Amino acid sequence: MTPYVCFLLCCLALPLQGLEIFDPEEVEYIRSNATATLGGSVTLDCGSVMPAIYIWGFTKPGTDNNVAVAHNYGQGPKVQSQSSSLGSIMLQVNTSTLVIEELQKEATGMYTCQALYDTDKGARITFYFTRLEVEDE
Repeated sequence: MTPYVCFLLCCLALPLQGLEIFDPEEVEYIRSNATATLGGSVTLDCGSVMPAIYIWGFTKPGTDNNVAVAHNYGQGPKVQSQSSSLGSIMLQVNTSTLVIEELQKEATGMYTCQALYDTDKGARITFYFTRLEVEDE
């Protein structure tokens, strides 16, 4: 997971000039579980406040390969086309909330939202982990 954080920070270096992370060792981790029905929909949160930058990733059970699902680097939200096997994916307007409709069985796994918040005390990084189980009807 550390290389992914380094990649995130390196990719964001240009747009974040002047943004200082005062204590890069202080990263918050929030874990949750969700269950949804095959063909239904699920809403996955990435905090209650809109982060300056965020990346949603997905990891299938039994693998360690984290694939990008959606992101917003400060220039508008984007959904990755390779995530279509999970269902119909969208981001709620003006939030970092991921919504998956028409859920497929392949959507079972770990969703990670890496969020970077620009605060008065400097940048804050939070990882939101949601383990999703898609059940038959």
